[in-house]
Amino acid sequence: MSLVTSATEDDPSAPSLLGLARQRREPWWAFLGGLVIVALGAVLIAVLLVKLPQGLRLEAAMKRSEGLRAIVELLMMLGSVAAALLPLALAVRWLHGRPLRSLLSPLPGLDVGLALRSALLWGGLVLLTIVVSGLVDVWHGEPFAPGGQPWPQVLAFAAATGWMVVLQVTAEEALFRGYISQGLYAVTGSAWITALPVALLFAGLHTQSWGNAVWDQRALYFIISLLLSAVTARAGRLEAAIGIHLGQNLMAIYVMGVLGPPFPSLLGVGAPENKPASVEDVAEVLLTMAVIGGLYWYLGVRRGWVVRRV
Repeated sequence: MSLVTSATEDDPSAPSLLGLARQRREPWWAFLGGLVIVALGAVLIAVLLVKLPQGLRLEAAMKRSEGLRAIVELLMMLGSVAAALLPLALAVRWLHGRPLRSLLSPLPGLDVGLALRSALLWGGLVLLTIVVSGLVDVWHGEPFAPGGQPWPQVLAFAAATGWMVVLQVTAEEALFRGYISQGLYAVTGSAWITALPVALLFAGLHTQSWGNAVWDQRALYFIISLLLSAVTARAGRLEAAIGIHLGQNLMAIYVMGVLGPPFPSLLGVGAPENKPASVEDVAEVLLTMAVIGGLYWYLGVRRGWVVRRV
């Protein structure tokens, strides 16, 4: 079965997000130019965001309130990624003559329900693994929630920053599974060949440096990227992948607390350790992702809980 199929398997002519640029015969150099625009624009916006607290005179208030500091820092961190939507929209309009929406769906309109179903299913599966892992820790006499904050504090923090998480994951998916994937597929004509370099790039940018031996994290991002590409190709649009990404980030930030202090989280596990990952660490990630990804694919795609056949 080809990876480039839509949810409407009974209609092979259904439009595909991945094949849009190939159908329009858009040149490869336009995508390279677009990436330059996105990179320069994102850097400029990130510099402006760094100066924003000073311009708004928030520095003194941030020193007095750890809660405000956490909110502002997370908004700036996520906002620097979300802001990539602006230069990306310009690149798509200037170089390709189409709107930013064409990176989300080949058809007019957005399917918010698809994104929500996907986020709920993926987030629920991740939460289930967290609970199972916590029960195993308790069985071995370890604390289940080291350093966690009270849930009202976490909910307030999530309400103040969660909207930016939505924009951040949308920007990442529009860039990786949208723009870059369309450009590569326009050249290769193969969804699998397209998905592999996108996964490598996705993992490389998320783990900051290939010099750090955090292979468990790289395995996580690489496998998630492949799943996101497969779901996007099967759905023929991007909202399902946005939902997976959103569910993952919500669980990671507000439940697991992978960003570490001072960001409030229910478990407060802390940021991933920058240490060489053992074979067992990598194997655990691969096994966990195989189980979660397999369940998502079976329930969300094969059973139609998320990607529904028409």
